[in-house]
Amino acid sequence: MGKMAAIINLGGAHITQATIEEISTHPTDIQINKPSLLIKENIGFSYTPHSLTQHEQLLECSEKRFILICDARIDNRHELLDQIRHSISVSEPPTDANIILAAYRKWGTQCPAHLIGDFAFVIWDNHKKSVFASRDAMNMRTLSYNLTGNTLYIATEGAQLLQSHAINTEINKHALASWLSGWPDPNASMFKNIHLLPAGHYMLASADSIKIECYWKLDPEYKIHHNSTVDYEDQLRGILSRSVNDRMQSTKGVIASQMSGGMDSTSVTALANYQARKTHKEIAVISHTYKTISSCDESEKIKEMLLHLDLNNAHYMPAEQHSALDFRELYPPSIENPGTVNSPRYTDEMNLIKSLGADVLLTGSGGDEMTWGHSLTYSHRLLRGDLKAIQEVICGCKELQLPLLSTLLHLFITPLFPQRFKQNIRKLRGKPPASNIPLWIPHATRQLLEQEKNNMSNSVHFDSAALQARYDAWKNSSTINSVRSYHQSGEAFGIEVRHPFFDRRLLEFSFAIPEDLWIRENYPKWLLRRSMAGLLPNSVCWNKHKVIFDGFFSQIIRSQKEIIQKILSDKRLEDMGLVDNKKLLNAFDAVMKNQKSSLNVDLLYALMAQIWFQRHAKRLGH
Repeated sequence: MGKMAAIINLGGAHITQATIEEISTHPTDIQINKPSLLIKENIGFSYTPHSLTQHEQLLECSEKRFILICDARIDNRHELLDQIRHSISVSEPPTDANIILAAYRKWGTQCPAHLIGDFAFVIWDNHKKSVFASRDAMNMRTLSYNLTGNTLYIATEGAQLLQSHAINTEINKHALASWLSGWPDPNASMFKNIHLLPAGHYMLASADSIKIECYWKLDPEYKIHHNSTVDYEDQLRGILSRSVNDRMQSTKGVIASQMSGGMDSTSVTALANYQARKTHKEIAVISHTYKTISSCDESEKIKEMLLHLDLNNAHYMPAEQHSALDFRELYPPSIENPGTVNSPRYTDEMNLIKSLGADVLLTGSGGDEMTWGHSLTYSHRLLRGDLKAIQEVICGCKELQLPLLSTLLHLFITPLFPQRFKQNIRKLRGKPPASNIPLWIPHATRQLLEQEKNNMSNSVHFDSAALQARYDAWKNSSTINSVRSYHQSGEAFGIEVRHPFFDRRLLEFSFAIPEDLWIRENYPKWLLRRSMAGLLPNSVCWNKHKVIFDGFFSQIIRSQKEIIQKILSDKRLEDMGLVDNKKLLNAFDAVMKNQKSSLNVDLLYALMAQIWFQRHAKRLGH
């Protein structure tokens, strides 16, 4: 875990120490260690570790052909070593850097497809005079790059590249507009001329060309078939257990684990606790409390979990802490993007974890994306002749107090009509084409966003609408904002935050099994519940009520109504043609007038985009 930086002059001109030091970190970084530098003629590499005990991730091979820098945790090292051991020259246990370089020697540009884990790396090949860079398919690590003349700049974050006097940049209006619309482009940098290498891709650069290629994508044709449900349960438990175990790598005797009362974090904590006892480690449980909003309170479920797992090292973080702060200081976005926030709450949590002697925090993030399922599964069951699907939906509507008729229409009638037919009906009724882009985005910007969205060809297509919806939700998941925020907060304390559900092996399994195993009998996460039965108390494992924290967040928003109205009234983005302030304020006021409603994601993203712009505009020339 740390910051990487690389400068390569593809024309052969020499690199100076000052130029690589310029982008090694950025001003908001809290330095734990000094960067390691390696400068040779036309290349300069830098790595700044954020952990005092971390293995060196800057490597030059003995024959001087390759130089590698990485930020990686390779989880399938034992499987890989059987295939690449002859390519590793070191006698002691190989580091992740050794394994990545050996994989590159064996498989070349396809080596990332063989790596399981969280990683980003850059390799200079002195014989071919080329650069190879890649990052993991699950979007856990990042790489940004810029090409100015013959010089290629690569760094963990775009903010590092902003420090270079050689790189001219400004705000990327498309990226900012996508945030304002509530649908941020996951592959768009906030900075013009600084680019994000997409997840699951590699870059190959030489003096002649730069090529960006996809090395891995989900295969819709890959299917897993077992003879019994128990076999699926066993395989899921095995994959998730392996994922948790892989993320418990640490020299410390304590592993911290976030735990609410929901299925995801409790599953991770239970599996981590099982592994910890085998390896004589201790689990420290970190839970958030919500004393002012009873609907968010999960304290009873947390207590049941602690008792069931016989865990005594438990700590509670009051969510109300810092609530009196101005919203802009409670959720201050970093310059990297509006969704990565440096909240003082996260700082408090990292301070606590460090005081407990841990340098790893496990979370349940990604559980919804991997195991929730999708309601359209009921539609497919009916099309297959399974009439029980209707009965389950009717029972679910009664239990959850959902409107019965509209739910039945949505699940069993609407999916029968093709999208083109539904658009023509809207046209006949005088309505504009259906769009996810909110009304506060001006027409010209809306058209550009729609066009850009259409140009982004989805290379993965499922025959099942439910699977396609789940895939799209994963690719555009807002959970990545929490991942980035916690990652950034942990860096300052030498703590790595890890997310076992965001595992490629689990993703492949999730989309390869029969889709109705995820949502059945009115239970989302049905297979996960079956897999964890016995490891969790029944009151947690089979609890249908999912706690939504909108009420707590809504309380903060309502208490700062005037401040937020002022934030949304800033005219500079309106003058740039990116937002209609009147429509945006009207949408916000409508939420404030309805005591039962909460701020939807579109409005939240628009708010965070405004705060981001107002906080960093001057630095970016506005």
